[in-house]
Amino acid sequence: MLPDSLAARAAPLVRRIHMRLTELILPETVVTGLVSSSRDDVLQSIVADLDGKGLIADSDATSRDLLARERVMSTGVGNGVAIPHAYTDGVTRLLAGLYRTSEPIPFGAPDDGAVDLFFIVLGPRESRRDHIRILAKISRLIGHTDFREDLRRAQDAGAVAAVLRRFGER
Repeated sequence: MLPDSLAARAAPLVRRIHMRLTELILPETVVTGLVSSSRDDVLQSIVADLDGKGLIADSDATSRDLLARERVMSTGVGNGVAIPHAYTDGVTRLLAGLYRTSEPIPFGAPDDGAVDLFFIVLGPRESRRDHIRILAKISRLIGHTDFREDLRRAQDAGAVAAVLRRFGER
């Protein structure tokens, strides 16, 4: 048994290891039907949406870091999915969301397919470990055709949350 002080310090670590997507992708970070026509436009629209909801401390820094990351290598992963992500001083905590565009857009994915599902992950530099865990969890889930198709059929944030609960707790 752990001493009380150690148990108190370890509790947040245990929680982070088992972090669920439904704890990070909240109704306010889900948008279906985003209208956008290019890579830069969709990323700017996502940052503007999150900023408008008070979830970003510095939208200029966030946009700059997200676009810089995308210039290094596309975060398009294939099958109509991209996972734009960045470490940035523009946010104060780990933040994730799902944005679905009304029409797929070119995004430099390895299969040359257009993208309509955008999982966004933003975090301060000190969130590196959790950031990587969330990217890995999303990467595992998007390999399931049913997961991707259910997200495409989801009409609103509540339906997206149901899909995340059904698949994301695996």
